[in-house]
Amino acid sequence: MTIKSLLWFGLALISQAVTTIPHTRGNDLFPYQLLKKSCINPDCSATRITISNPPINLWNAQLIQEFNSDVPDFYIAHLDLHLLSAAHPPSPVVNVTDTLVMYYENLNLLSSIPVIFVGEITGRAWGSGDEHLMRMDMRFAGPDAVFSAPEDALGVIHVGALQWLVESIGPSRTMEYMLSSAQVNATEAASIGWVNSAIAKFEVDTLRATKKSVSQQKPTQEMFVKDQATFAVLASKPSVQAAIDKLLNLSEDQGKVWELNNSDNIVRYIY
Repeated sequence: MTIKSLLWFGLALISQAVTTIPHTRGNDLFPYQLLKKSCINPDCSATRITISNPPINLWNAQLIQEFNSDVPDFYIAHLDLHLLSAAHPPSPVVNVTDTLVMYYENLNLLSSIPVIFVGEITGRAWGSGDEHLMRMDMRFAGPDAVFSAPEDALGVIHVGALQWLVESIGPSRTMEYMLSSAQVNATEAASIGWVNSAIAKFEVDTLRATKKSVSQQKPTQEMFVKDQATFAVLASKPSVQAAIDKLLNLSEDQGKVWELNNSDNIVRYIY
């Protein structure tokens, strides 16, 4: 099984699996459980979370629901565009507003709980995937990793990670990558500070204390709330809705073939 993984270093490991794994029963709203937990070491201080939401591990309402109720962390593919589309909304059982609020709360968990999160990326981290990745304490890219924040091409903003990218790679580079919606490979990402390149092992208490201290320099919750409001206003604009509908059509409703073969800037597909 091919694994694209994320991890908590010291407490938990999270893996993103491309292939299907057996599902177990979930809750009444979503009948299948997409997250499975297993211990990595004897005392279970390190825990593996395997994610399976075929065909592309789309960040949809079901995965957001299970993330919130089961484990407080991970990144994955881009947000399900049906959550933003007025013409092609998700199932009527999904409350879009509540789902997006839950999504933002999940992002905040990565920045606030006393755990060191380390992302190990061997595949694509686009949109929501990158938003979760940027909330982690350290990020490491494999040779096949690709990063992108394509939201500006649709007419919205990289709401969950924009401020964190400014902090990591600077305002000028952030503007360049956001407005171009360019794809960034592992080498380039490491060279500009989008990801790290090395890691060491420390005592858990030291890790927690370090995170608490470093977190004092992170973008504030007030900044994130303002970006959420901006995102909501932009997402409702007719031009953005038209771009979302066009992308849904071009990708055959976010199909795996299109996602895997899209190695170009999505701007040229939309405009």
